[in-house]
Parts: sequence; structure tokens; C-alpha cells
Amino acid sequence: MGWSIWAAIVPVSLLAVWLAVRRPLRQIWEDMHFDHAREQFRQQREWLEARFLGALAKNEPLERSRWEDAQWHDEVVWARERPSRRLLALIGVHFDCDPIFTLSENPPRHATALFEYRKGQWHAEGKRLDEIRPDEAFLRHHRFEPVVPHHRRS
Repeated sequence: MGWSIWAAIVPVSLLAVWLAVRRPLRQIWEDMHFDHAREQFRQQREWLEARFLGALAKNEPLERSRWEDAQWHDEVVWARERPSRRLLALIGVHFDCDPIFTLSENPPRHATALFEYRKGQWHAEGKRLDEIRPDEAFLRHHRFEPVVPHHRRS
């Protein structure tokens, strides 16, 4: 009778401990990788933007010319895709008005370029959110959750 009780208690206890520490451990792991990924993105940003345009040209050549003329914002908004937990860098882009149309007919347009961090590398596949600014992505797409960088004291 004593062994059967222990045979039930030990697995249940281990499961309870795992459920209790899983989320904090995942958060620590993600934070460690986030700092590295953020630094890597900062170093590769120009190259990634060029790769983004190249990927866009393969799928939509006309769209590439519009994005080449766009004004890329400096700010990076960090996010995670909820289902996959992949880290994303969201960069806002502003398109100038087409001079053929008046301002009331063709207001300035915005979009967000998406960059994914997978297997230790940033990927630029031409993914974008049209007519959405980076900070709006969380409100319109619930699959994204914001990631706030923790500033470490020196």
C-alpha cells in the first residue's frame, strides 16, 4: 500500500512543480534570447530591409517600387506571435501621396514591415501589414503580443 501511494504522489508532485515553473523558465529563456536577437537586428537592419525588398520583388514587383520609395521609420516595435512564440520586429513605413491625386482622395498611407526571428536568425520574407502602423498591430491582430525591452542598469 505504501509504494502505491508514493507511485501516485511523486508523478503528481513533479507535474505540479513543472506547471509552476514552466512559465517563469520560459520567460527567462525568452528574455535571454530577446537581448541577443535585438542586438543582431540592430546590426543587420539595412541588410534585412534590402532582403525584405528582394522578397517583395519576387512576389509583387510593383509593390517593391512603392516600398523602395517609402520612408522607413527608425523605431522598432518588438512583438511575439502568440501561437509560435516567435520574436518579431515591426517597422513602420510611410508612403508619400501620389501627386496625381489630391490629398483628400489619397491620404498618406502607412504599413508595417514584419521581420521574424527563427532558429537564431532574422528572416525578411516580404511579410507586411498594409494600412497598419506597428503600434496598431496589437489591437487589430490578437496573434501578436508586445515585447518590452528591459533596460539593464550598468
